[in-house]
Amino acid sequence: VTKSGVNRKTTPVVEFRQKCRDYAYTQVARQKADIKRLGVLGDYDHPYLTLLPEFEANEIHCFATMALKGLIYKGLKPVYWSPSSESELAEAEIDYQTVKAYTIYVAFDVKDSKNVVSNDAKFLIWTTTPWTLPANLAICANPKFVYGEYDTDKGKLVFLEDLKESLVETLNLSKCELISRFNGEELDGIVCKHPFYDRDSLVINGDYVTADSGTGLVHIAPGHGTDDYMVCLKYGIKPYCPVDEHGYLTADCGPRLAGKFYEDANLEVLKILEENGHLLKEEDIEHSYPHDWRTHKPVIFRATPQWFCSIEPIRKELIEAVRNVSWHPAWG
Repeated sequence: VTKSGVNRKTTPVVEFRQKCRDYAYTQVARQKADIKRLGVLGDYDHPYLTLLPEFEANEIHCFATMALKGLIYKGLKPVYWSPSSESELAEAEIDYQTVKAYTIYVAFDVKDSKNVVSNDAKFLIWTTTPWTLPANLAICANPKFVYGEYDTDKGKLVFLEDLKESLVETLNLSKCELISRFNGEELDGIVCKHPFYDRDSLVINGDYVTADSGTGLVHIAPGHGTDDYMVCLKYGIKPYCPVDEHGYLTADCGPRLAGKFYEDANLEVLKILEENGHLLKEEDIEHSYPHDWRTHKPVIFRATPQWFCSIEPIRKELIEAVRNVSWHPAWG
């Protein structure tokens, strides 16, 4: 019985694979019949199928050659993950539905200002996924944007200059006076404190940060988002994912959050932030959110073990090979 209360019957791996093989052949037969009806010519008696032993043998040989050259390594990368199916999903398997979401404005205390902002300043982030805050490792600013430190009735806050008017209204600030201005690239390297863990949150730079909503400062959890993952690669920050395959937060999240389903964790995160004074605002919005096309339940971004091939050692060989290929058409 899983945490979700669903009874699972364990099927031997060999038997499971045979069922998959039988299903695949059924689909091949259906597609072959359709293609023949369209009048497409082909060698239908000898189809190219990825499950054929000879193809798998060639695939293993190629993989072995790559592995022996040191090109293959294992790591973590965030993917669409369906807790209801307990599996990874491709982009084509995602449906979007309108759902209600908690949006929160959270203050991160400055730990090392690098003499750019005040030592008692706070970086203001905005997120629609409070449950990912336990996985926060960084805060991202756009290096080309202009930010400001403001003296407000909620303390000294750092956020995007262009969003000042909307944030004054949203946060009900009775005072918001500019202390200093700086480009996003000047913020790179400042260290903040995680709002409820004894852990640092590094301020980094990323061009994908936009100025159309939020605060211009993005909460970064590299284990729960592709953009987060990519920008953290440049800083050597590894993915961290304290959420299991069933969608429950792990023991790493502490006693108040461990064992909670990620959706239920949203409210507990809000309570923690309210209690320690780092929650500046919470409001509900409706937005489009990805769902599993089979179960019609929400999916999450979650870092899972993935195999990678590094092309760096063979980059020159690849480029040279491209130059020696006759392309038809030439522009290809």
